[in-house]
Amino acid sequence: MNRSDAKQDSSRTVQETARLILRHLRDNEEGASKEALAVKAGVAGVTVQRALKYMREEWDAPLEFVHGSKLWRLLDNSFTLPLTDPEPEDLAAVVFAAALLSPVADAELNARVKRLVEQMDAAVEETGRSKAEPPGKVRPRSVTATVTTGTRVDSRLVSRLLQAVGSGVVRVEYDSPWSGTRKTHDVEPWQLRMHDGVMYLRAFSRTTGDARVFRVAQIVNARVLPEQTPREPQPPKGNIWGSSDPGYGIDTDRPGVATLRVRGGVARWIANMVWDAGQEDRWIEAGELLERRVPYHSCRELARRLLSIVDGLESIEPAELREEVVSDARAFLLRIDGTPAVG
Repeated sequence: MNRSDAKQDSSRTVQETARLILRHLRDNEEGASKEALAVKAGVAGVTVQRALKYMREEWDAPLEFVHGSKLWRLLDNSFTLPLTDPEPEDLAAVVFAAALLSPVADAELNARVKRLVEQMDAAVEETGRSKAEPPGKVRPRSVTATVTTGTRVDSRLVSRLLQAVGSGVVRVEYDSPWSGTRKTHDVEPWQLRMHDGVMYLRAFSRTTGDARVFRVAQIVNARVLPEQTPREPQPPKGNIWGSSDPGYGIDTDRPGVATLRVRGGVARWIANMVWDAGQEDRWIEAGELLERRVPYHSCRELARRLLSIVDGLESIEPAELREEVVSDARAFLLRIDGTPAVG
């Protein structure tokens, strides 16, 4: 065996020992000594020490060494490694995520996610064989999803953007849906976001000198610029998309707080819908008239959504938002019958 093979074999031993330690500590809240872990894993104490270091540095495992008792403890017994030591709940989470992704992902990305689910399924089944009571079966096709506003994504293009987040510069050709023109931007990607079934990129545009939001479906081509590194500091995690969570409006257009009153079946329909984490609902008339206060970043985006429930709307505040809805409705009526709407 050459040095490279020996090193690889040693690495596999450390990783397998780490998995055994994790399972043991998860099942023994009081903890275990290094010697007890060595016996459990069937390895030397030095391998256990390497495995514990590996768990902390590579897995960010919440481990604690209690000096008085000289025991190692796992501070979070729910800590798992979904890809290497999956629990049935991990598989259920991935099956659910795969279903949500499937309507907007292309064939290649869906195939990769399917393989991931199959690998996790096999790993859970293998782990279950060693248990007195094997876990219940989570079937990969037990959840499906549909979207009405989603857009397909090119997984290769998304992969290039993801790999450049925080570390690279990408030249994108972008078809603006509003101007109808194609523009080239050299951007420093900050984060990707799924919003109402559509993927967006938040990035600093070197071309315009400011932070921009790009609809990924409108990016015709993306090419990583070799040897280029970001110059603009990335904002703190909570401020990447602006001063607060985007909520209703991935772009920024006359932000504010809407107060809506909705009646009847439409009110009951939207009562269980979360439009924004900061929304506040109260029934003015129980089960009949709902008042919803909801913050929004984009007046025009919220106005388009309100048109879809216009048959239940009784009032809209502020006036700026109400006028945006009325203006959109008037423009529609003008297009279909050629005469301005009255009132």
